[in-house]
This record gives sequence, structure tokens and C-alpha cells, in this order.
Amino acid sequence: MAVRIRLAKFGRRNHPVYRIVVMDSKSPREGNYIDILGTYDPKRKEIIDLKKDKVVEWVRKGAEVATRAKTIFEMAGILEDVIPEGHELRKTGDYWVLKKKTTKEVSG
Repeated sequence: MAVRIRLAKFGRRNHPVYRIVVMDSKSPREGNYIDILGTYDPKRKEIIDLKKDKVVEWVRKGAEVATRAKTIFEMAGILEDVIPEGHELRKTGDYWVLKKKTTKEVSG
């Protein structure tokens, strides 16, 4: 089962609000989720709530990160804390995955 960190839409008409959630890759956007990591309001461009410790835990477990979720983590300034030493987020398909840096990249 591939696990992904992505956005789930909720809120009201003409004012969407998104939850940053951990879901199975085959779940629909408003489907069942495993864990809630935070909430984002795109109209106000405001991060309402973000649980940094849970984000770190899921990324280090190998969860794939959606591009929009990655952008929200960058806005919050926690992306540097999420990625451990000697690792980086690499784009694989439509999602970002935590990978080890090669020896050339580490030494150079």
C-alpha cells in the first residue's frame, strides 16, 4: 500500500478549505484518510494548523508528498526540518519521495 500526503477538500461553497492528510494512494480526494497533518485556507493563503512532528514522522516512514503539500511545507518553513541529513526529496512521477543522496552529491 503506497501512502501519500496530499490535500483533501472540505469547507463550504465558494470557500474551499483543505486538510493536509495521509491517505492510501487509491483513495479518492474526499475518501478515507489515515491521519490529519494540518489545515490550509487557499483564499486567505493561511496555514490554519500544521502538526510538524506528524509530518516528520510520515515523511521519514516513506510517505510520498504531493507537490501542493510540499509547497505548503515550504511556506510554513518546516521542509528543512522534515528532510534528514544526507537525504533529499526527489520527484518521482507526480509526487516527491525521500531518497538518500548519492556519494557524489554528499561529498561535492
